[in-house]
Amino acid sequence: MSLSKLFWLLAGTLTSLMSVACQSNNLNQSGTAITNSKYFLLDPAKQPASVDPMIRFEQRHYLHGAITREERKGRYGHYYVFWWTDSARTPAVIRLEYRQENTGVQVKVQEFAVNAPYRRNKSRFQVTGTDYQNGGRVTSWRVSIIRNGRVIAHDQSYLW
Repeated sequence: MSLSKLFWLLAGTLTSLMSVACQSNNLNQSGTAITNSKYFLLDPAKQPASVDPMIRFEQRHYLHGAITREERKGRYGHYYVFWWTDSARTPAVIRLEYRQENTGVQVKVQEFAVNAPYRRNKSRFQVTGTDYQNGGRVTSWRVSIIRNGRVIAHDQSYLW
């Protein structure tokens, strides 16, 4: 076999393997997607200098009902809201994995099962209370939707 035929045979094999790998990584074949992510940090020491009234509204919203200093301190932390669509409408698990500044590379996990998802869903997570006070601020995060042990959709922060 000539060298050029061997080269084209190897190139064709490599191309077909790469296309198969790309197809298996396509998470949106299931019809499930994370469409939007919203994040809010509630910490009086790290308040942004903003004239936007929505910033103050968010602060009041998350502190609503907290009367004592300890109650307010327990609500400081990170709040996440994820909007996602699901055309299959079968049970799934949504998982938030995150790292904090005081815990190094340790990955913490929060997850819950959604037994009857709608076509459009909203899931909320929070890292507050002693978890926030001891671990510090969240430095990176990833959210995944899992069905039958397989990740079918995900979104992540820039640093993940």
